Amino acid sequence: MSRSRPPRQKDTLRDLRVRPSKERGQNFLIRPDVPESIVAFGAIPSGAHVVEIGPGTGALTEFLARKAGQLTLIELEPSFCGHLRERFPDAEIINADVREFDLSSLGSALHVFGNIPYVFSTEIVFHLIKHRASVREAVLMVQREFAERLAAAPGGREFGSISVAVQLHADVDLGPVVPGDAFHPPTEVQSQVMKLRFLPQPRVAVERPEHFERVVRAAFSQRRKKLVNSIVSRGIWPKEVVLQALARAGASPDTRAEQLSLEEFAAIARELPTAGASR
Repeated sequence: MSRSRPPRQKDTLRDLRVRPSKERGQNFLIRPDVPESIVAFGAIPSGAHVVEIGPGTGALTEFLARKAGQLTLIELEPSFCGHLRERFPDAEIINADVREFDLSSLGSALHVFGNIPYVFSTEIVFHLIKHRASVREAVLMVQREFAERLAAAPGGREFGSISVAVQLHADVDLGPVVPGDAFHPPTEVQSQVMKLRFLPQPRVAVERPEHFERVVRAAFSQRRKKLVNSIVSRGIWPKEVVLQALARAGASPDTRAEQLSLEEFAAIARELPTAGASR
């Protein structure tokens, strides 16, 4: 795809009269080695339809355009859209908030990339999960702590309800760590590139997704408490009902939520009644 020589990030922002917004969590890449490493980690297959979310002025886009068979850019800021159209005339530019955009309208087997705002990371990740039938992989740069939580295995303090929710539908691979001075304005914490590889089917069978989510959140609601007490503390199920369900699922009431596997969470959810009534 055609490309032009990338301008300096700060100069572009000044020319467009855009100041980085804290409310939108805007931090712009200023080191060219970082987007290059992101694309290398993403390993874009030949001819792939690449979708970049929040491309901004095109720091990452410059490198994606060299690899993509088809390139779609979803950008909220209108002034950035005009700039992107000039720099990347072969790309499809969509002026929209990705959190409200139907990704399935772009087709299937999408490879999503994005340096996404810390403040919207959870919303964007769950939006991608919702559209997992259309998204094959998502390579995202997020706050390092957030990436570690998504990738965490059972047994550690980073493992939580969001780990379960994401790993139910995707493999999570961690990539390069990016220092705060790679951005304008600089971030106070490190960022990390991660890859979500969506599974054709959920990792474990979940008959009632909303109920499963409710059970997992209840289990983690009081992390320092024993599993039975944490679940009961949400006021959804009586203690006796919880104890009976844990016994049928083969789970100890004295364990803690971070020690459970996805399979064990699924077994507990199958045994707990949906409305909290005894079985």
